[in-house]
Amino acid sequence: MSQSFTRRRFVVGSLLAGAAPSAMAQEADRYPSRPVRLIVPAAAGGPSDLVARLVAQRLAEPLGQPVVVENMPGAGLMLGTGAVARARPDGYTMLFTTSTPIVMTPFTIRKVPYDVKRDLTTVAHLGATPLVLYVNSAVPVRTVREFAELARAKPGEVVYGSYGVGSSAHVLMEYLARQLGVKLVHVPYKGVSPQVQDLAGGQIVAAVADLGVPAPFVKNGRIRAIAVTGTRRAPALPEVPTFAEQGITGMEPFSPWWGLFAPSATPAPIVARVGSEVVKIARSPEFVARLGELGGVATGETSEAASAIVRAEWARWERIIADLSDIAFE
Repeated sequence: MSQSFTRRRFVVGSLLAGAAPSAMAQEADRYPSRPVRLIVPAAAGGPSDLVARLVAQRLAEPLGQPVVVENMPGAGLMLGTGAVARARPDGYTMLFTTSTPIVMTPFTIRKVPYDVKRDLTTVAHLGATPLVLYVNSAVPVRTVREFAELARAKPGEVVYGSYGVGSSAHVLMEYLARQLGVKLVHVPYKGVSPQVQDLAGGQIVAAVADLGVPAPFVKNGRIRAIAVTGTRRAPALPEVPTFAEQGITGMEPFSPWWGLFAPSATPAPIVARVGSEVVKIARSPEFVARLGELGGVATGETSEAASAIVRAEWARWERIIADLSDIAFE
């Protein structure tokens, strides 16, 4: 091979290597020039879906392009999360999710099809919500103590639902079972909505979910709330005591939050622009009020502050799951 050919190949290779970043920069300058997809890794009708659609509606105007919500449930929220982690980092595919696949699943599932720290970048933090333990109203249970008595009377027969293996709901119930000294049967669902439907229908005895989606079933008397996470009672359910009030400690961290994420190599200007617009939405009176109706509390933090929250949550859940090493989450 001649030296001149080698030099030509080196020059061509160098030009091609520099072309990709240049093209990406030009694309970022024109962003967005087509619709943006928000991937929700949970089923339609659940809290993440409802909040994502609220954001999408309001984000479309400042971006000047449609923002389309696409539900991709499955594999305990890992299917949709993994799809975004592998997506082209051009700002046109983003992830709207709860904290579960970001800070919990990496510690509860052996084979996670993405690496949060390597594959995703945090765009914004939008808010958080307490979790509630519900039972079917036909079950004679109104407190955590009565729930424990039922589980002891029917060992291995009390079936509860969660919105995925390794989810905050799953971890919470296994943590509760250990404190109560009972054996429960876990049924994972692809989202909050289907598990609540089955709870109302009597297919399962109990379920852990947010405040918003189950509200109609609580109102019509088909399901009953018996305990909430957090340090204080939820304003939407003032008559329902916290776990702590009922003698169950350590439930305060079990309050999922919502975040917006993008593939890790997404250009910083795109991350900053989308994050800025999303934070404006999250801090708007309309969003705060709507999130309140769903039982959540809005925050609104851009990439840098949101990333710090993710890092802190990552460290906290690493410790929590390590303390539950005797519990199998898959």
